[in-house]
Amino acid sequence: MTTITKIEIILLSLPFAQPFKIALAVMDSAKHIIIRVHDSDGLVGVGEGVPARFVTGEAPETAFEAAKLYAGLLVGKNPLEIEARLSELERFMLKNPAVRCAFDIALYDLLAKHANLPLYALLGGAKKVIHSNRTIGMDTPEAMAITARRHVENGVTALKVKVGTDRDEDIARIRSIRLSVSPSAPRIRLDANQAWDEITALNILTALEEYDVEVCEQPLPYWDFDGLKRLRARSPIAIMADESIFDAHDAFRLAQMGAVDFFNIKLAKSAGLRGALRINTIGAAAGIQCMLGGMSETRIGVSAGAHLICACSNITLYDLDSPFHFNEDPVAGGVDFQPNGTVTLTDAPGHGADLKPEWIEKSEKAIICDN
Repeated sequence: MTTITKIEIILLSLPFAQPFKIALAVMDSAKHIIIRVHDSDGLVGVGEGVPARFVTGEAPETAFEAAKLYAGLLVGKNPLEIEARLSELERFMLKNPAVRCAFDIALYDLLAKHANLPLYALLGGAKKVIHSNRTIGMDTPEAMAITARRHVENGVTALKVKVGTDRDEDIARIRSIRLSVSPSAPRIRLDANQAWDEITALNILTALEEYDVEVCEQPLPYWDFDGLKRLRARSPIAIMADESIFDAHDAFRLAQMGAVDFFNIKLAKSAGLRGALRINTIGAAAGIQCMLGGMSETRIGVSAGAHLICACSNITLYDLDSPFHFNEDPVAGGVDFQPNGTVTLTDAPGHGADLKPEWIEKSEKAIICDN
């Protein structure tokens, strides 16, 4: 029987190329939990989770300690019994979605390597070229318009624009971006990151109708499901849930209420691929399309997400550009991501990505072994 012999827990710290501002925070770096699961057949599965205090409620320091406890639960067990292993993690300790995401991706990666299949094929999908949006952090309207124009000149076909300060400035941001590019292209998606109340959101979205905005992500606080439903009924722009949806229970409730037009699935919120598949299934059954988004992942998490996209036709919007935030790329293998948003998968077994050896060596880490 195949067993888990060793689990490496790596706390990876990466500075951003420049500060990135959203309504919830200004970020200049990210810390990542990287999990490397070794088994008795000599294979290694690699996963990533990004704990974010202001979204998942996890701090990198506590996530690192939680990962040690989860690893101790798994060593010595069969990693190929993936449903059993992930159910054990879920029952063992409440929440911690980003940490469990790292284990989830590592176990799926390992299972695909045992099957000698790329992850998308293990999940029943077919490889395709993905066109991700590029994200523009909050800045002055003029600066954001310059960034938008540069992306469009590089061939980007969709922009995700961060908003959420005040009405006039948010409207000015979108007006400046739209006037700096085509009246109808690229597609513009807003992300307010919970910044508005219901009245403000309706006022702003009504004012922005003329600028051909595709969707507005999480305009209201995460807990305001009723407000999302009322806003959706009156807004001229489609509404997407992000911080409101962590798991299948959230997805079911939002779908049952008819509260939103789209779900934003993020692996760090859904505790990995298993949870993401459940959310997507509910969305597909309810006629709600999904976006695959991110939480400042490296190309490890982005590669896993790209493979999931190729297995789920109901995931129709792609927000995978977080690797461009960083000064350096610590990852070998995985997807190829071009500045124009084109993401291309390889046919390597699993998701194909791993930390470069020098980054493993210089990062803080812990090793849990099967005694």
